[in-house]
Amino acid sequence: MTVKTVKLVLLTIAALLFSASSLYSYNRDLDVVTYVSATIKAVGWASSELEMEVLKFDHALTSLAAGIRDEDHAQLRFELLWSRIDTLLEGEETRPMREQPGVKPLLLEFRQRLQEWEEAVYRLNAGDRQGILALKQELAPYLQRARELNVDSFSGSSVWQQLDIIGDIRLRSTMYLGGLLISGGLMLWLLLRENRRNRYLAYHDMLTGLPNRMNFYQMMEQSLNRAQRDQHNLAVHMVDLNGFKAINDSLGHDVGDRVLKVVASRLSVALAGRGHVARLGGDEFVVIQPFDRREKVERLSEQLLRSLAGEIRLPDGCLSPQASIGTSCYPEHGTTMAELLSHADTAMYYAKHDPKFASRLFEPGMDERRLRSQKLAVALQLAIENDELNLVYQPIFRLDGGHIESLEALLRWHSAEHGHISPLEIIAVAEHHGLAHQLNQWVLLSACRQLKHWHQQGHGWLKVNVNISPEIFMSGELGSTVKTVLQRTGLPASALVLEITEDTSLWDTAGSIDNLARLRQLGVEIALDDFGTGYSSFSHLRQLPVNKLKIDKSFVSDLTTDSRAADLVHTIIRLAESLDMEVTAEGIELPEQQQHLQRLGCQLGQGYLLARPLPASQVADWLQQDLQRYTPAG
Repeated sequence: MTVKTVKLVLLTIAALLFSASSLYSYNRDLDVVTYVSATIKAVGWASSELEMEVLKFDHALTSLAAGIRDEDHAQLRFELLWSRIDTLLEGEETRPMREQPGVKPLLLEFRQRLQEWEEAVYRLNAGDRQGILALKQELAPYLQRARELNVDSFSGSSVWQQLDIIGDIRLRSTMYLGGLLISGGLMLWLLLRENRRNRYLAYHDMLTGLPNRMNFYQMMEQSLNRAQRDQHNLAVHMVDLNGFKAINDSLGHDVGDRVLKVVASRLSVALAGRGHVARLGGDEFVVIQPFDRREKVERLSEQLLRSLAGEIRLPDGCLSPQASIGTSCYPEHGTTMAELLSHADTAMYYAKHDPKFASRLFEPGMDERRLRSQKLAVALQLAIENDELNLVYQPIFRLDGGHIESLEALLRWHSAEHGHISPLEIIAVAEHHGLAHQLNQWVLLSACRQLKHWHQQGHGWLKVNVNISPEIFMSGELGSTVKTVLQRTGLPASALVLEITEDTSLWDTAGSIDNLARLRQLGVEIALDDFGTGYSSFSHLRQLPVNKLKIDKSFVSDLTTDSRAADLVHTIIRLAESLDMEVTAEGIELPEQQQHLQRLGCQLGQGYLLARPLPASQVADWLQQDLQRYTPAG
């Protein structure tokens, strides 16, 4: 049995049930009309009979006083009146009348009066005119009340109300057939509408309204078939948000949902009808783009990144999404949906872990490098657990006197299987495979433990700089981690300088301020690393509780050859001074660079000109070699 047949059977059953219910209701209404009509008739008959008997007794009294009729006739009418009242008080047929407001009290009162009159009635004779008139006078109020009751029974408000009810029931009964037809048509329309809604829900993402994974697969197949038939190219862009899990963990799922909605809207607007966009799940989106020239693919990737980079306003601050895009092209990188999606995902992986590029186009060698990344992740996990990683330390100096200020801990790893692994690759592997938090803890603990050892050797003024990954910072766990490490090592909080990148603090303004404020309360210093390469505004920088700015080495390298770089460095130094922050220049390799920085007022510097990174085993001897130059800062 097909789905359409099942729906038709269900609709028929629903229509039959509704028809049976309507017919039953119609018959019930007719019964109500019959009952109400009978009630009105019964009340009207009983009230008229009561008035008639009272009138006949009154007329008998009048005839007796005039000598027209005798005492027996008056006594007979009296007995009939009494009998009528007893019937009205006790008979089942007269129950509707007794249930009318005020009727039963009237009947009981009237019967009581009849009992009081009984002896006087049976003593009456034609000559007792005065007694007859007295009795008629006592009877007159009850005659008036019986007449009012009779009038109300035929034309009173309750009668009209009952007549209105009867008319209303009859009107509704005549409308049942038309209502049945209308309702049946409405049920059919609702069923079709519900089918359309269910189909929409089955093929669209509930949160963003974008096509979901199932719908995307259909669109992808149709696009591939069209591309094969029309001999044109097709691009698949995999879009993934960086650090989205940390947003959900630290700010809550409501903020995460808000970010996903805004990202979906921005992708749709940026695409502008040039393809299709879908949400595959989580923070992963995909864009299908037909194209005729390769530059259109690159241009769309850039537009998508620009559209996503704008601030999202939240109740407690702003958040700037950062995304990575990987692209594969049909037929260059594959002819099937599985191939294109796999290659786009691989390219997106490299874009996510390449600090130079936020978008990457698939290259044939990427699959091999991704396999290497997976192997490195396994080896890195073991290296962390077995304490096989190393830290080297590069000094940071006071430029005005050459005094040492701090040592920056730099990660090194020489794998027995893979050889020397660059720090950038180590960090990329750790972040992609969920090892960033564990790696950061190892670096932080190792650096603090080593610095505590140097303090015990007499270098208590020395500080250590540790780079913090975005993962641990945005998760909101950094404060507790640092506190635990300081307690374990016994290192003073003032001896620790945490370096966070400028872009990391841009993800969530309010969250960054709170995280940094908790760290500052512990007593550690905060340095904003790679300053000048991100997109932070003055208002954003002014809110962050940081102590130092580190100028990226790309500006220092151009300092003596590019006037714009020199102007920018000068601006950063003046900005830091206005915010009561110190400035560290990275990558000083030439004497003229150091001299220029000193003229601009830069306080701190590091680079190969001043000192190369040293193994921990050589630091203590290095500090002792020339005490005059390497006097503690301050």
